[in-house]
Amino acid sequence: SPQFREKLQDVLPSLPSQDDYFLLKWLRARCFDLPKSEAMLRKPAVLPQVIRKYMSGGMCGYDREGSPIWYEIIGPLDAKGLLFSASKQDLLKNKFRDCEMLRHECEQQTQKLGKKVEMVLMVYDCEGLGLKHLWKPAVDTYGELLSMFEENYPESLKRLFIVKGELGPGVPLPPQLGADPRSNTACLPPPAPKIFPVAYNLVKHFLSEDTRKKVVVLGSNWKEVLQKYIDPAQIPVEYGGTLTDPNGDPKCSSKINYGGDVPQHYYVRDQLAQQYEHTVVVNRGSSHQVEYEILFP
Repeated sequence: SPQFREKLQDVLPSLPSQDDYFLLKWLRARCFDLPKSEAMLRKPAVLPQVIRKYMSGGMCGYDREGSPIWYEIIGPLDAKGLLFSASKQDLLKNKFRDCEMLRHECEQQTQKLGKKVEMVLMVYDCEGLGLKHLWKPAVDTYGELLSMFEENYPESLKRLFIVKGELGPGVPLPPQLGADPRSNTACLPPPAPKIFPVAYNLVKHFLSEDTRKKVVVLGSNWKEVLQKYIDPAQIPVEYGGTLTDPNGDPKCSSKINYGGDVPQHYYVRDQLAQQYEHTVVVNRGSSHQVEYEILFP
């Protein structure tokens, strides 16, 4: 938008990029609301300490084709603590920063390898995924992050591996290696709790059909499968490889943040307004019947 560019003339030289594609990302992130997009872009890039310390995930290594690998660590992520301690805008800005870093990493790999590298391989560690992660404000925020990624970084995802996911029988799932090709459910019902299908169903509508096809749920042999796509020397010991930090840390914590519970002294609010698609008032002495699809026992 020429208007958006005009409003940013004083800060354009300091931005990492000045082209229309870069500016369009900020407009999309705020649904083309010019004042909100400008405020988000102008806000200092220094993120709250709580995000830097407790937002899990990180880039570590490259796959066999040279693409960067990003790990998302779901279990220890304290979504409620983060949303009580930082603004949604800060969380979006943090994800923008991560995506831009990965885009820059792809450019560096392109120059280094002499071939085009423009996609990222992602590994989602779902160990510890529980009901706390299904808190509605957290799901809504994660949906916004996914939508932002879809709109601003199309075709940037090579594939997304789900590891340590606890799956439930009879629930529609993304493809699983080793599953019956005639069925879209796992061949053998894994142990409870079967929370992953519920979480996936809550966010999958934020993903395009092409992106959904790139989501692959790995079974108990996930370490072996990862090594087909990634050299063990590029995989942390924690995930079945041989890579460690210089101090011997098998989790490579210098590259991957493993999150954790956010201490309450970071909190700046103790509740969030929640919006629901449907509400109903049930008067005393009356009843209201609601039908639900049960996704797991």
